[in-house]
Amino acid sequence: MSMTHRIAILRGCASNGSARPPILDLLQFTRQNVIDVTGTAAHQLHNWVARKWLTLSGEQSPGKGKKRFYNGCDVISVAFGLELQPFGMMQVADQLSSTQQLSTRAYRMLLDPDFECGRALAIVPSDQQNEWDYVVFGPGTTRSGHDFRAAVIIDADRLILETLERLSLVMSGRSVPPRTKGRDAPWSGDLIAEDYGDEYLIRSGPSLGF
Repeated sequence: MSMTHRIAILRGCASNGSARPPILDLLQFTRQNVIDVTGTAAHQLHNWVARKWLTLSGEQSPGKGKKRFYNGCDVISVAFGLELQPFGMMQVADQLSSTQQLSTRAYRMLLDPDFECGRALAIVPSDQQNEWDYVVFGPGTTRSGHDFRAAVIIDADRLILETLERLSLVMSGRSVPPRTKGRDAPWSGDLIAEDYGDEYLIRSGPSLGF
């Protein structure tokens, strides 16, 4: 099934015709939901929240004996944290979360009739020592000067879509299957095909979005 068809199905069951889709806005997902949906280990999630390595919504220190809840945007941030943590790039995951880059893309995926899937993020060395920048990677963009030999490419739209699909299972009361990485899956929307040349990369920042 194509990404476009999967997004159409997701819109039908997750957006509810609202400008503020409940799947993204409501603090309704438990710690176990987050673990099941993202594949994050319990100790990882605890450390990221306790140490504030990710900027998340709602009350993140509800007090002893009280449950902490997450919304869909939080869960997407955790999914990206899991992708970037092995490379030591949690600061990039937090930057994307705190600037609402990921949540903005998720809202567009659910609500924008002109949404075009196929965007990824290249995490590249920054001009500043020991820092990283994220660069939008996808159709219709142009290359800016970066050293892409050290880049980590994250298929952003696919990760957002898969996370939302799994959250929709939670909302409908169905079981969530074990998380798979899907390394052999085709690129989102098959929009880039075999051309990964200069025309597909652009410098991005907190104010530009993707």
